[in-house]
Amino acid sequence: MDDYLGFIEFFVVAMFVMAWGVLELVGRRLDKKKEAERAKQENATPPS
Repeated sequence: MDDYLGFIEFFVVAMFVMAWGVLELVGRRLDKKKEAERAKQENATPPS
């Protein structure tokens, strides 16, 4: 079992890094969507 601890630790760290990357990509997509909605609202309302 001691021989596999390095592999287990590597995969735990790799899974953490992949999860972080997924969260970053999803967050960027949501930010772009929110920015597009904000721009659409600003263009739809005429300036007073």
